[in-house]
Amino acid sequence: MTANANTLGVATRSTSDSPTTTASPAAEDARRASSRALPVVAAAALIAGPLLWSLGMFTSPPADSMADADYISSLARDTTMTQVSALALHYGNLTIALGVLAAPALVRRARGAWLAVVGAVLTTIGFANVSGMVLSDWWNASAGRALPMDQAVEVFRGFKEASLLWMWDGTEPFSLVGPLLLLAGLARAGVLGWWTIAPFLAGVAGLMAFGAGSPVLVAVMVLVGFSPFALIGVRLLQRIRLHA
Repeated sequence: MTANANTLGVATRSTSDSPTTTASPAAEDARRASSRALPVVAAAALIAGPLLWSLGMFTSPPADSMADADYISSLARDTTMTQVSALALHYGNLTIALGVLAAPALVRRARGAWLAVVGAVLTTIGFANVSGMVLSDWWNASAGRALPMDQAVEVFRGFKEASLLWMWDGTEPFSLVGPLLLLAGLARAGVLGWWTIAPFLAGVAGLMAFGAGSPVLVAVMVLVGFSPFALIGVRLLQRIRLHA
């Protein structure tokens, strides 16, 4: 009887001392809401980014050519429009750079995962650095108004020839390579179709070919080319609704 009582006592104490692990419904709802917040913000950024980029190109003052003098003259011609364009391009690049980091979360298997991760990181570095480069629009617009054109061009060339600048603008190709790897990874994982690579390449080609003097056309090309980013944002929202 004593042994049985002791055994029962130990068992009773063990049961009563065990911690309770069941969370309250309110705490569980709060956890779910917080876990959904960041993907929602990332999705909104990926949808807004292409629109801001397109607005930036639409409002970009047209230049006769990409020569330094023509470029500076176009920025100095209408400084208000130059600033609107620069702000839209800055935040367009920044929102894509931040939002794209959530894209690899769409991959649920090993297939395509590393491509998506590497592509997202390169895209973030490339677009984030481009967003900072837009600051030169303010400098050039001011120089074009305050200095004779030959001096404004000389200042701009001195900036571009800085010995360590390559560590900044040298990452610009990541803005092309990164999205290609990301889209390939998401396509391998079955998240997106392989066709999404085509509009991205077409949009980038149009941006490079017509960027100097056709702002309306380039704005449309940007919407086409960066539409895969918006599609990634839509996929994030669909995943959130599926697991809500």
